[in-house]
Formats: sequence, structure tokens, C-alpha cells
Amino acid sequence: MKAGFLQFYLDAFQSIQGFFTFDAALLFLAYNQLTRQEGITGDVLEIGVHHGLSAIAIGSLAGRGRRFVAVDLFDKLQNQNQSGSGGGNRQIFFQNMQTFFECLDFLEVVTTCSSELKANELGNQFSFCHIDGGHSAEETYQDLRLCSRILMPGGLIALDDYFNPSFPGVSEGAVRFQLEVGESLHPLAIGFNKVLFQKQPVETDLNLAFASAFGPIPAERSILWGTNVNYFTSSFLPFFDLSKSTEESLVLRPQPEVLAVFEPQSSKLEVLRGQLVNLPVTVHNKSGNAFPHGKATLGLSYHLLSSSGRMLKFDNARSYFEVPLQAESSLTTELKIHAPDESGPYLLEMDLVWEGMMWFKEKGNPTCTVALFVK
Repeated sequence: MKAGFLQFYLDAFQSIQGFFTFDAALLFLAYNQLTRQEGITGDVLEIGVHHGLSAIAIGSLAGRGRRFVAVDLFDKLQNQNQSGSGGGNRQIFFQNMQTFFECLDFLEVVTTCSSELKANELGNQFSFCHIDGGHSAEETYQDLRLCSRILMPGGLIALDDYFNPSFPGVSEGAVRFQLEVGESLHPLAIGFNKVLFQKQPVETDLNLAFASAFGPIPAERSILWGTNVNYFTSSFLPFFDLSKSTEESLVLRPQPEVLAVFEPQSSKLEVLRGQLVNLPVTVHNKSGNAFPHGKATLGLSYHLLSSSGRMLKFDNARSYFEVPLQAESSLTTELKIHAPDESGPYLLEMDLVWEGMMWFKEKGNPTCTVALFVK
């Protein structure tokens, strides 16, 4: 791998075409790091490489001295693309892979329909498979069967578009696999348009290992196929220091110390039902560092409470900081308030939100309340 791989890779999302996100790549890297620590390392496979945006991440997951099998119809076989789920270009794919890997001796490109692949010819020493090829029910079912057979115990499968209503065949094929094949795969995590599965049997609970290794990353709990899974809605990117991380070892950023003081122009508001109003609020940065800024990064918001302090609506409109708020400095912004549709007394609890990272209240930062009366 080339030096500075992760930052270089992040920058490439601006130029390489593909329906893949850097957060999905970080999800793959994080869980693969945990399985690697369990001694599970081997070949990797991707069905549907397109122009290589996700293939760059998958290739980085291969164990040392192992191979990356890249499968795609590419240009010449698009007449076999039943579900119309992308059209790869072999030349562009190779160009992009060469940009990120100094040597491509580990890469095996297979130009065929994945249904033509035979498990006994591929072997059973794969530690990670990414399924992003045909999106019909039959294609998904067959791809899951193939990958479950070539995967070593404890290895991971990432399935694309499981919950995408544009491709209902994916979930249909996955459920058919679950009903017919049973316990060979257990779901682990949902996030960034992917579902991660792990081949059984295994001894280690990988989600407990995730919580131990990457505790600051918020994970909601859900159930899929009768199994507890992590469900991720927050971006992974703010939590990792890319300058210190490698494809084999992700390094968390130190959790920032945050402290802000709120000074609203008024401590009481009287508005009409459903009315939209702006309240000027001065925010004082009492932290030791500048607050982040930019589009949808950090902003002023509020939690809607009853007059007794009971939470009614946690998430509300944001007023994002477009300029930096330096340490020991202040900034005045308009808090956007949407009055409830029911008359009566309420409280507005002002708070700062760092998207994908935290609400300042969750880190112990004092909030400020404004009395709201709706007529």
C-alpha cells in the first residue's frame, strides 16, 4: 500500500465514479481489523467492482501474500446485466487500482457473471466478500450461497442495498438464503447501505469487540434474522485520525473537550401555533480549541421540552456555523424555532450539535432554557 492511503482514498471519492461511501469503507476496515486480530485473514472477493471505488477498500483488506478476486461483467457482457445495477469499465478499473497499489500481482480479475463461479475452484480461504453485483432475488441468493461457501469461519460478507426499495430483490434473495441455508451466516451490523454478516461458528462476539475497540462511535441496537446487530447512523469519519490510521489499524481521534455558554437575546418567547421564528443567540466558546465549522458540521439547535422539563422532541432545526468560532471567542447566530401546533407553555433547551460526533449536552456541557408560550 502507498503511504497516506486513507487520506488519499478519501480524496478520491471526488473523482472516482461509484455508489459507495467512505463511511462504508471505514465500516469494512473496522470490522476486518477485529477479525484480523482473531487470526482470520485470507483472500478477499468483490462481486461488482464497477470503476473500483469500493474495490480499493476491499483490496486493502487482503491478508499479506493473499489475493483479491474482482468479478464484474465490465463493458463486453452488459447484456447479462439483468437488474441494471451498474456498468463497470475494465480499463478505468485497472487505472484506479494502479493509482492505489504499487503492485497488482495479488489481483485476479474475472470477467463473467458471478453465477458462473464455482466455489471449489475459488477455494475456501476467503476472509472478506463484498456482494454488489446483480440485484435481483436470484442473483443475490446465488451470490450469498457462493460467498458463504468460500468464506472461512469468522469471515465477513458485506451485502449492498439490502434495505434499498429500488432493489427489493436483494432483501428477497437474502431472506430466501436465510430460510434455506439457515445458521451459516449471522448478521452483525447495518450501516451506510450495507449489511455485514459473519460466517459461523465463531467464539468471539464481534460487536462486543467493536464496542471495546471503537467505543466512542455511537451504535444503535436492532434485530435482523433474530440476531442482535449494530445499527450505525452517524458518520464514522469524524471519529478517526486518518493521518495516524492505516488500512490495518484505525486510530481514534482523542475525544474533544467542549465547553460553550449560551446567551439568548430573550429568556421568554410568545408565538403563534406553527409559527417560524428566529431567536438571536450568542455562543461563547469556552473550550481550549476552535469549534469546527462548514456545511452541516456544527450548529446551534434546541430540544423541545414540556413546561415540566419532559423531553418532547430531541432533534430540531440547526443553525450551522459557517465561520470558525475560536477559543475564548463569541459568535451570534439565529436559532431557528418552529413552534408546536398545540397551544400551551414549553421550554426550549439550547444545545450545540457536532454532526456525527456528539451533542454538547451529552458531554456534560451546561444547556440554557428559554420559556416558550404558544398561543
